[in-house]
Amino acid sequence: MSTVRGQYVRAQQDWAIDQERLRHDQALHHIGENALFALMWTARDHEAGLVGLCTVCASDRISQAYGQASRNKCPNCFGTRFEGGFRALIVRPAVFTDADDSQSFTARGTVAPQEVHLETTSDFRVHSGDYAMRATGERLQLRVPQRTTLRTGFGTPYQREVATAYNLTRAAVEDPESVAYMLPPAETDDLVEILSRTGAVPPSFADIEIIRAPLIPLYERD
Repeated sequence: MSTVRGQYVRAQQDWAIDQERLRHDQALHHIGENALFALMWTARDHEAGLVGLCTVCASDRISQAYGQASRNKCPNCFGTRFEGGFRALIVRPAVFTDADDSQSFTARGTVAPQEVHLETTSDFRVHSGDYAMRATGERLQLRVPQRTTLRTGFGTPYQREVATAYNLTRAAVEDPESVAYMLPPAETDDLVEILSRTGAVPPSFADIEIIRAPLIPLYERD
């Protein structure tokens, strides 16, 4: 506490943030489901020196000229242009809204968009172009989410320190021909088996998860 002319600065209450995160995550385990998140490499990761360019599709003249992957369905980078394609594969509890299939008529023909919202934990950062996979076999492309932070005192509300939830992340179901269905596990039966794990306590997914870089990049501390 610091006093200036009778005023004071309230210190942040870390215990309150810890308790709120615990309650939020417990609610996800009560009414949610397991989801596998594929967090893809981005250009900022490359600029930060965390990943190199894809050795399969980013070395030809087309890729170098346009700064894009020359193959959308590259089996090495999955269209990201960066080696390995993803910086992390993690399983987290999540709650999805319900949605029915529909059809829309566009300039490209008839499409069947299906968009849902989801909520999950706050210990990782989502970017547009990341994916979520469900035990239904569906694979969804994520949009940048809103997040909930708990302000308990004076200070900048960084996600790493005070975020309690990732709220209302929009996600669109991908077409079965999408590169999303090339991400591991490529077989739907394997995905369903993984995400169907359950028990009296949250199961371990240590044999499935792959983490190649911080889940909240240091250059995105806010």
